[in-house]
Amino acid sequence: MKRIVSMMAMIVMLAGLAEAEMFQSVTPEKAELLQSGKGKLYCPNCGMNLQKFYKTSHAMKQKDGSTHQNCSIHCLAESNDDITPDTKVVDTNSLKMIPAFTAFYVVGSSKPGTMTMNSKYAFATKAEAETFAKANGGKVMGFAEAVQLAADDIAQDNVMVNKKRGMAAGKGKKMYAKMCKQERLPAFASIAEAKTYVADSGICGTLKDKQYQAIAIYLAQKDTVAKSTAKTIKVPEGSKCPVCGMFVHKYPKWAAQVNIDGYTHYFDGVKDMMKFYFAPGSYHKKATQAMITELYVSDYYTLDAIDAKAAWYVTGSNVYGPMGNELVPFKSEKDAMAFKADHTGKEILTFDAITTELIKSLDK
Repeated sequence: MKRIVSMMAMIVMLAGLAEAEMFQSVTPEKAELLQSGKGKLYCPNCGMNLQKFYKTSHAMKQKDGSTHQNCSIHCLAESNDDITPDTKVVDTNSLKMIPAFTAFYVVGSSKPGTMTMNSKYAFATKAEAETFAKANGGKVMGFAEAVQLAADDIAQDNVMVNKKRGMAAGKGKKMYAKMCKQERLPAFASIAEAKTYVADSGICGTLKDKQYQAIAIYLAQKDTVAKSTAKTIKVPEGSKCPVCGMFVHKYPKWAAQVNIDGYTHYFDGVKDMMKFYFAPGSYHKKATQAMITELYVSDYYTLDAIDAKAAWYVTGSNVYGPMGNELVPFKSEKDAMAFKADHTGKEILTFDAITTELIKSLDK
């Protein structure tokens, strides 16, 4: 009897430890996801599962109109230069999204942090925050102070994060070699993008979230190393597409470039670059096609900068760019053919075969 009681006590204790380790987690039906798309379950900054780290989740509308939902205030501060008034955070008690700027945060409690050693949990009322702090420790403060602390902690927190990612990448590399189809992959701009691709494509089968995360970290880091040694389009931070006004540096895998009249313009996709090419005077004062000296696009697989006039383009695929339907560029016809087969593309075109009518049709 004593042994049974002892075993039951051990089970209860282990369950309590598991709950403490994942205090941030909720069941799927309780997680309110405000972002959309195939990767809506993942933090766009770090790839973490938003259901598992829900209680520290923050959401903010981006300049392009989309909403990004981060797993933590750390990722919110790290991925956004300016925090907008419409930012929302999960209320730890009700699990509902509430305005972050009117929330009360408990910083430094005994509950685990997400992407930081200095935990931060939000509450709808000061009384609720004080009750939580009384039970778990920590200091009560407003959002402005909490997000500033998160920003100040980024460098220190990333030492811990990068150490864990290094270990995860090693495991991910082994898992990818053992469990995944060795196919030609696109270049990934983020862990979240790699994770979404692996989970959605099924190239590794059905895995646990930690396995998807490890493989995604490996793939994203591998591409980061490759990009550092390759000639890519270097988009200055803050550069806007002259056609649509979007910040191009946020979409490096789709970057295109036009050098004209002593100026360099950057675009968030081939489609907008071609709109500029066909009517440069609409976007650059008194410009003509004859004044264009160079055009570059980013190879979809490698992100290498390639001469736009020498590239091959796939239309009608199931891969979308920042502005929807796109011309997906490749440095070789062979790669374009492989992509077309894998992603239900309609046509493969050379630069000279692209027309204004085609570009207009991509906006429909």
